[in-house]
Amino acid sequence: MNNWYSFLQLQASASLGCHSISFGETSFDYTVNPKKCSYFSPLIHLGAILVEGKDAKKFLQGQVTCDLNQLSQDNSILGARCNPKGRTLVNFQLHELNDQKLLMIMHHSLVVSVKDELSKYAAFFKVCLVDASDAYIYFGLSSNYAVMQDKVSFSSSIFHYNDGRILTVCSLECAERQWLELQRSGVPVGTERWRLLDIQSGFAFLQEETSGIFIPQMLNLDYLNAISFKKGCYTGQEIVARMKYLGTLKRRMYRVAITDTEAPFPGTPCFLPDTEQSVGNVVSAAYAGSNNYQLLLVLTDAAADKKSLMLGSNNIKEIEYLSLPYIK
Repeated sequence: MNNWYSFLQLQASASLGCHSISFGETSFDYTVNPKKCSYFSPLIHLGAILVEGKDAKKFLQGQVTCDLNQLSQDNSILGARCNPKGRTLVNFQLHELNDQKLLMIMHHSLVVSVKDELSKYAAFFKVCLVDASDAYIYFGLSSNYAVMQDKVSFSSSIFHYNDGRILTVCSLECAERQWLELQRSGVPVGTERWRLLDIQSGFAFLQEETSGIFIPQMLNLDYLNAISFKKGCYTGQEIVARMKYLGTLKRRMYRVAITDTEAPFPGTPCFLPDTEQSVGNVVSAAYAGSNNYQLLLVLTDAAADKKSLMLGSNNIKEIEYLSLPYIK
């Protein structure tokens, strides 16, 4: 991975941090319509677990929320792994590299813990779990993918977002060639810009600070087709199904805009002013230009119509609620 990081550091205006990168984006860059520009981003905040073996699909089918019968080399899917209480430990994109190789792409901070947790059950199957974070490189492409596809060769697995963006996977050996091809057709953007596009699409990868807090429906994973209610049993399935058929969901994920000097950290608790009981948590936050930030918050119904909230100890007096593309 060091060679790949060294290559990225040599690119124009690249500033490399710990699992983040910037290409000198300005406030103006955050207001540009991605549908009119071709963006691409090296997604160095992500990692992956390779599930390899004859029983790869059979094994995961009993462990995760998504239906692996919908997975193919032409159709990557979203899913989640829950604990027995139905709380989401991780959400991921699942790619089929071949019949016996499945790649679970997730936030880098959860790779080790999820691999260790899944390994407890892998002994009963012909399957091997490998931390493949250093073996594959992930690029995010803006919604001008159709235009870029005519100019760039994608020989790797592709996931299509609901807003037209894609995530493409390539081997470490092909990463520099893929970058140079993308650079001929698009403009590189950093981690923060890509996170903002995720938030605008109503999606966020959980990370260490937010693992185990939410049931999948709180993260709108039912809207994102990341939960199958027909596939049968998996860890946490009873709680997830009961919430759909018998329960009342009291918390949901909302997209909001705030003005502040810095973004709140994922997992930050939310409170109503002058109260001490938490009404939700920050899932993700990203800079949106001119001291504005967009956030995904999981909030109670009662809190979701309030114009002011405490985010940790910070009193946000003006909160603007924004639309999510999959909720009409």
